[in-house]
Amino acid sequence: MGAGDTGGAGRADVVVLTALEIEYRAVRAHLDDPRPVRAERGSLFETGVHRSAARPGGRRVAIHMTGPGNPGAAALVERAAALFAPRAVLFVGVAGGVKDVALGDVVAADAVYDYETGKDTESGFLPRQKTHQPAYGLVQLARGVAAADDWQRRILPGGGAPRPRAHVKPIAAGGRVVGHERSDVGLRLAAVAGDAIAVDMEGFGFLAGAYVNQHLDALVIRGVSDLLGDKGVAHDEHWQPVASRHAAAFAFELIGRLPGAEAAPGAPARRRAKLTIQELGGLADLLLEVPGLSSPTGWQQLLDELPTVGTAVARQSASRAEALALLRTCEAHRALGELVSVVDVLAPGAPATAELGRRVEELGLA
Repeated sequence: MGAGDTGGAGRADVVVLTALEIEYRAVRAHLDDPRPVRAERGSLFETGVHRSAARPGGRRVAIHMTGPGNPGAAALVERAAALFAPRAVLFVGVAGGVKDVALGDVVAADAVYDYETGKDTESGFLPRQKTHQPAYGLVQLARGVAAADDWQRRILPGGGAPRPRAHVKPIAAGGRVVGHERSDVGLRLAAVAGDAIAVDMEGFGFLAGAYVNQHLDALVIRGVSDLLGDKGVAHDEHWQPVASRHAAAFAFELIGRLPGAEAAPGAPARRRAKLTIQELGGLADLLLEVPGLSSPTGWQQLLDELPTVGTAVARQSASRAEALALLRTCEAHRALGELVSVVDVLAPGAPATAELGRRVEELGLA
């Protein structure tokens, strides 16, 4: 271990990865008492505490700078998961705006397209685009953050900039710096990723790393530091720090809103014992009280919105037995929080929905 290493990483509620030093500094500024932890195969992390009004006890956050590119981002998700066992991992930094965004705006990606995969032929490039999606629960949380202005109050001082907006939309990722909207890649983006509003170099690899670490919730958050139709060195010098601060502010507002019980800063998270059959039965009763879920159509819709665990549940009927099976599967996959998020979308405002969320959080399973 090097000088200053703590000798053990322990747990972290959230890991935040960045590519560039300017992004790393913007993220680090939101942490109290950041300290280095031991290297994991040469990868150096820092951990600190992020406090908010909602959680004065704070959350333990680990941060790391991956360097540019999709491969490094994918590899570091693996190491972060092994070292900290976080409940969520975020990639935070800057991106180029493609359309419908202004300099300084923030984009939380609800999908990331790999625009470079394809086949080069005599007649031209044939795209074979792949897509990764972030965790459903984090996307829902990001929509809530974007719909309010609270995150803007977290923006740290550092130069005047117009009031930014936040968007929850797709982005594209690849290994090239896209210099202009009429470049080969710029035209390809318009053709095969027409709804992407920003482009970066790490988002796809980052989500690919989360995908192979099953049940690791991940989200990409980007600040727009340049526009494909108007790029230049002067923009980078002024807007990269601004966009980094804006993305970091959005990310830490989201971190502050993550549900779940607080833990003492620096303390390893406690693993809850398996749900008792009585607790499981109470949750099953609540689930079946949610309007619409007791019908076969409503139950199938619920399973369809839970692709990882829904397909793992043996089909019976919209019955208590299947509700018990679904809840036990969600528990095993650490997906009860995701279940609550989906139910809240399908039956918002229902008393049973609210009570289900309250009970899951009370049991320390959100």
